[in-house]
Amino acid sequence: MELVDKASVGESKLILVPKTGQNVALADGALADVSVKFNSALAGGLAFWLEVGGSPSTPMNCFEKVPTEPYVWRGVPEGSHFIRAVLWKTADSSMQPKSKEDLEGAGPFEVTHTEKVNFFVHRPEDFNPSYDWRKVDPWHRLPEGLEISMNLQEGGSQARIPQPWHWEPRVVGQEERQRVAVNADTTMSDILQSLGLSDSTHEVVWCQESGKHERVLQSNWTAAQADLFRYQKQIVVRRFATLVD
Repeated sequence: MELVDKASVGESKLILVPKTGQNVALADGALADVSVKFNSALAGGLAFWLEVGGSPSTPMNCFEKVPTEPYVWRGVPEGSHFIRAVLWKTADSSMQPKSKEDLEGAGPFEVTHTEKVNFFVHRPEDFNPSYDWRKVDPWHRLPEGLEISMNLQEGGSQARIPQPWHWEPRVVGQEERQRVAVNADTTMSDILQSLGLSDSTHEVVWCQESGKHERVLQSNWTAAQADLFRYQKQIVVRRFATLVD
């Protein structure tokens, strides 16, 4: 069944939540509960159903008027899904549509508004940033400081690490932090020079949060090679352990 969307530009939305492109977070369980909220200010009877991925749609739900309380579908699997909603009216107040087919073509029910919302059910994932533009999916968690580009015509967005971005590394033994500009090709040696230090006396080190492991970043490594933006909070600058003041 394919109802022609009768929602015009500027007309009030029937489906308020979820919004098109929204992600419903999937927890540790394999299935999610999806809550749909309708605009109860709109007049007419309401029929709606859920289309789960490419599978046949769920049974149609029907109300004499738009409910004020959310409706919840339980046990929705991971994937891309659609909610379809229809406002209808009829001269005979005792009648209600029994199936989607009752809302098609000639019949006692007049369709006054149709709406379709595409949403996702997906486990949240950390976005892996790059100095090149990368697509942002609705379930991505974005770190602070990224450059975001929104596609206002087609929807969706993409993100990248700005050039330059600014970092305030912790220098062991110094209380105050200095701000340095970082580009993709900025080397660890460049960063030390920006701090007024030298790779002959200091090193840039990644330290595991637990403190059990660490790795010295080679002075000729670039910020892109070291994945500096991603691990910036775990990277410190320190004087060589073999040197004494």
